[in-house]
Amino acid sequence: MNTLSVSEWTLGAANTSEAIDRVAAAGYPAIEIAAVPELDVNAARERLDARGLTVSSICWIGLGYPERDCAHDSERIRRRAGDYLRLCLEQAHALGARALVLVPTFRTEVDRSGREAELDRAAQTISRAIDDTATEGPVIALEALNRYETHLLRTLADADELRRLIDSPSVQLMADVFHMNIEEDSIAGALRAHAEHIVHVHLADSQRREPGSGHIDFDAVLKALRDNAYTGALAMEFLPTPAAALIAGREWVQARR
Repeated sequence: MNTLSVSEWTLGAANTSEAIDRVAAAGYPAIEIAAVPELDVNAARERLDARGLTVSSICWIGLGYPERDCAHDSERIRRRAGDYLRLCLEQAHALGARALVLVPTFRTEVDRSGREAELDRAAQTISRAIDDTATEGPVIALEALNRYETHLLRTLADADELRRLIDSPSVQLMADVFHMNIEEDSIAGALRAHAEHIVHVHLADSQRREPGSGHIDFDAVLKALRDNAYTGALAMEFLPTPAAALIAGREWVQARR
């Protein structure tokens, strides 16, 4: 059975300890930790153990941080993005996370060099970080967003294009059904087409609230995952996230998976 998790960044918690407490109180077994430089992984590990939680994943925080751009035409910016990626990988390893969710760029317009050049630069930035990281795991899960949040990876096919350029078993795909509802012709169809490489899934309904509150066909989504023996986590990434919504989303998904 897939582990249910909650993405920390959606909680608006004052710190990771508060986020861990809220996720545990809502009845989840796991959390997706936000990768921030100031994270004390030892303190987080102690809190996780005390609350009985595991870390399903680590989430790259790039929105609002223009220097965390793996595809930028500035070598200095790409170098800083690579440094942050190495930090993310180290934190994920220390916390036992299976996946590191990565969005290569949050820019919504392609630069003058063109999309192909941006994909090549992103592939180089990510490959170098992998090569420079001595620890094994986690798997980098490339996330496609929607057109209002990025230009580079908008569909699973876009993300797979970058995955194939990197050509490493350490780089796979993640599926976010909220973004897929905007960009994919068929959510279930895309999940089936790329099932071999999907290692992580984000859940939110059509209006980015908890599953079951909008019009996404989650029965078809969950069936596509089951039919292809998906074993990764299902991480809630919806807004807002009061305790009642966290519990409602968990119970609704548990009743259908």
